[in-house]
Amino acid sequence: MNVQLTDQVVIVTGAGRGIGREVAMVAASAGARVVLVARTEPQLQTVAQAIRAEGGQALVHACDLAVTEAAAGVVDAAIAEYGRVDVLVNNAAINYVANLVMSKDDRWRELYEVNLFAMVRLTRLVLKRMIRCKSGRIINISSVSAKVGAAYNAAYASSKAAMIGFTKSVAREVARLGITVNAVCPWHVDTEMVREAMTSRAKMFGKTTDEYLAEIIAENPQGRIMTAREMAATCVFLMSHDARGITGQAINVDGGFVMD
Repeated sequence: MNVQLTDQVVIVTGAGRGIGREVAMVAASAGARVVLVARTEPQLQTVAQAIRAEGGQALVHACDLAVTEAAAGVVDAAIAEYGRVDVLVNNAAINYVANLVMSKDDRWRELYEVNLFAMVRLTRLVLKRMIRCKSGRIINISSVSAKVGAAYNAAYASSKAAMIGFTKSVAREVARLGITVNAVCPWHVDTEMVREAMTSRAKMFGKTTDEYLAEIIAENPQGRIMTAREMAATCVFLMSHDARGITGQAINVDGGFVMD
């Protein structure tokens, strides 16, 4: 299916690398005007250059979404440049690999600010505009760990579980207003953040990253980890008109790891 997003304005957080980068690239290739958000401006500029090289439109907005005021700046920048917001992809996230007993409160708070509260703030601001237009798409990047748990990843998994509850609740609030709200739940995806997490976990068990990753892959029914492009394709379909009947869902893209 050839998704067309001509002139749609799409905000993507965590757009400098990994899933966010691919979502931005695929959305732009479908005709969207993309607002790239992350903390690291050089990464965002690289993504923007790649989009523009293919004839797409991209706006770079570097900020730290853990800062409360940053969300308003993101929306203001999108409106100033493009006049509206049609899609919000809440993808920005950090990880914290730790034994729960040894974990630190400040690391939990930092993770929740980025993974959960930034999403809440951005969604609240964007929804005000979507409600006036009676249209819009919100896509939250959660995780299958939200559904099955993840040892040594309690902070991350619990933040992603909260994201699913948020997704379903907001979807019910706006279902009659032409707005859909969904979550995409990846299994392990071949990204920098996953590789970093695998390295941290491997060290806990005295293994190399490759050894640990091989054991993880063996647990998957398809015998592989997922790709960022697969996540992007799912997200871009959810942005489309044809996906208007899909809302309040937490969609697994995991090679069959979780079947529910």
